[in-house]
Amino acid sequence: MSKRTKVILLSVLIVLILLSGAYLYYMVSMQGRTSERDAAIARAREQANLTEVSRTDKWVWGDNSIFWVVQGTTAAGQEEYVWLKYKDDGTPVEGQNSVLVLPLAGTVSRDDMIARFEAELPDAKLIRILPGIYGNQYVWQIFYKQGDMRYYRFYGLKDGAATGKTMELPDWQ
Repeated sequence: MSKRTKVILLSVLIVLILLSGAYLYYMVSMQGRTSERDAAIARAREQANLTEVSRTDKWVWGDNSIFWVVQGTTAAGQEEYVWLKYKDDGTPVEGQNSVLVLPLAGTVSRDDMIARFEAELPDAKLIRILPGIYGNQYVWQIFYKQGDMRYYRFYGLKDGAATGKTMELPDWQ
């Protein structure tokens, strides 16, 4: 084997080792969140009789407003949102109002809300959209950038109407 071939093989081996290390680091660092998500899915399946899960989102708006929102389908074929309330230490809240279920029928879909938002603010760049609870109302939380500023805006999940005031975030650059 020539010296050049050895250098190429050694370089490929080093790159593979670095990629494996990065993958392992990612898997270990995400393990807590993944296990929390899996526990939320299992709890939603149990509490709301979901047979299929299509999406999960973690929604946090303060210490007393932490939810895993699981979207799925029941055995009867009905699509539902299931809000599972959590404590700030990552453990589920037990008792009344710890699990809230809302059928998808009669709500504004994620895609429709994105289209409405883009029509309303065509020069804004959508960063994230999440279902949540704000002011004791089911909402879509939209996080976006407009110009050099970032904003939070809330829209009712049932009718898509703006709710509350737009919150401007301080510039963190």
